[in-house]
Amino acid sequence: MANVLESVRPWWLLPPGRIHPAWWVAACAGILWSDYLGGLEYFPLLYAVPVALAAWYSGRGTAMALAVAVPVARLVFLLELPSQAGLVSSLGLTTIARGIVVFFIGLWFARLSEVEHALDRRVQVLEGMLPICSFCKSIRNESGEWERLDTYISRKSEVQFTHGFCPSCGAVHYGAGSDMLNP
Repeated sequence: MANVLESVRPWWLLPPGRIHPAWWVAACAGILWSDYLGGLEYFPLLYAVPVALAAWYSGRGTAMALAVAVPVARLVFLLELPSQAGLVSSLGLTTIARGIVVFFIGLWFARLSEVEHALDRRVQVLEGMLPICSFCKSIRNESGEWERLDTYISRKSEVQFTHGFCPSCGAVHYGAGSDMLNP
């Protein structure tokens, strides 16, 4: 059933799975180091990519920690640069502003990931083969007991059933001219 789910997955949606947070920390450290070597002017927003990927693959906590830690580390690097005070303060303000934007991007990706994982779990609950009786249409549940179809589906989902009867069953059980056919 997972193959069916994989085949209908949109091309633009990130693949499922989990990745250890250390990979994202290493990616951000590499970007910070490149940024430091380049004079803190070339890669200031590139760390949004590992923050977004960390939110998707490692969870909200990892992404939020990176979204806060990278701008703080960048500010520390700024203070170490031998330059004019005005340049450091303007770069510091833009670093804080970018950090806030990346923080919200991380939150958004984390929420999107949580929704996607919840939808995957829900689809797995609703898909699959059900052992059903050919005669009474009861379903064998996980414990091996047979239960009514409507009870089983109501328990597994938010579906609520109303009961009635179709015209052919009404004719069989109440007669062809019965007033009960169209309640």
